Amino acid sequence: MLSRHLPEDVVTEILSTLPVKSLMRFKSVSKAWYALIRNPHFIAKHDNFAISDHNRNHCRRVILERYRAIDTPRFSMHSNDTLEFSGDIHLIPQLFSEDINPVLFIGSCNGIVCVVGISSERFHFGPDPDRAWEIGLWNPATRESKRLPFVPRPPDFVPFPPDFRVPSYKFGFGIDLNTNDFKVVKITCFYSPRHYQVEVYNLTTDSWRVIDASLNLAHFICRSNFPSYLNGFCYWLIFPRRCDREHNLLLSFDMSNEMFREIMLPDDVRSPADIAIINDSVAVIFPTYSNSSRNDVGLSMEYEIWVMNESIVECSWTKLFTIAVPSRPLQFRDDGLIVLNGGHCVSDKCLVLFDPRTGELKNLPIYDEGSEMFKLVSYRESLVLVNGWRNVLEQQYT
Repeated sequence: MLSRHLPEDVVTEILSTLPVKSLMRFKSVSKAWYALIRNPHFIAKHDNFAISDHNRNHCRRVILERYRAIDTPRFSMHSNDTLEFSGDIHLIPQLFSEDINPVLFIGSCNGIVCVVGISSERFHFGPDPDRAWEIGLWNPATRESKRLPFVPRPPDFVPFPPDFRVPSYKFGFGIDLNTNDFKVVKITCFYSPRHYQVEVYNLTTDSWRVIDASLNLAHFICRSNFPSYLNGFCYWLIFPRRCDREHNLLLSFDMSNEMFREIMLPDDVRSPADIAIINDSVAVIFPTYSNSSRNDVGLSMEYEIWVMNESIVECSWTKLFTIAVPSRPLQFRDDGLIVLNGGHCVSDKCLVLFDPRTGELKNLPIYDEGSEMFKLVSYRESLVLVNGWRNVLEQQYT
């Protein structure tokens, strides 16, 4: 056995460089290796190696969701660089009830993915629409998962009338950098009494808390289609409920002090469509229309990408590039490339890789005529535990 011929610290060093899939198999080698691979210090060492510059992309994977309203959504695993298929994922029976459709990827952080499942049947026809929402944390690399506890709302609180397209619930997911604790943020807009209620879930306590947050009811909070957590902050777009009020803003939430902040958006652009994290910067996506030779009908949809430059004093915005292609962006990758949805295939049910620097387009070998929508979320493989995370943090500081 390897450990009989090498010092323990050398064995630890070697194992910390291996993929998670290999380490999951090696847990059965011996009790000592099992304990080592679950040791908080080893998990941190393995994580540090995974995020190093020379290994950053190698440890990343992509989850693809094929969504169709009348069927159970399907999930598959793919490589980060070429989106090469590497296996199907059976997420519904593992984490959610059988009637869940669709599934929303809220985001990923340190190898953990936050997912929200919605039962349209329970949402529209059930006696308690709140129970249509199921929230889970999942480590795709280790296949470990956790369903978050349900929090009943007070009986005299009534959310806005159910609208499956524009729900009254918004979510955020990330980590408190001061405590290394994972947190889920849930924002509910109640119709009676009219107010926003903000709840925060802590993984270490496995419980929800209602926090004191004074959110402006004149603003409508919009759910992002992309992960929107960066360096201890979650972000949402907020729109005025009346057109004659002030312009759109960006809303940030500090995971550590649990405070909200409103950030001004660029003045000289129209209403934004979405926000995303691009190359470790907060970005806002603005749809535009322009005359284009690519489109025979004259006008084509384009997307301007602006990034936030934040300083201690104020925030400013810089236009990064324009996606001059009539296709919806699905993923902004670390290498600067963008995955687009359809528009340049014989069938529009395919994915396209776009280089904004050169304008080059490349069809990806992912087709599905039966899907109404594709969704992508990337994550970095890690050994981080979903269950027993409190014990891990306690051991790290002893």
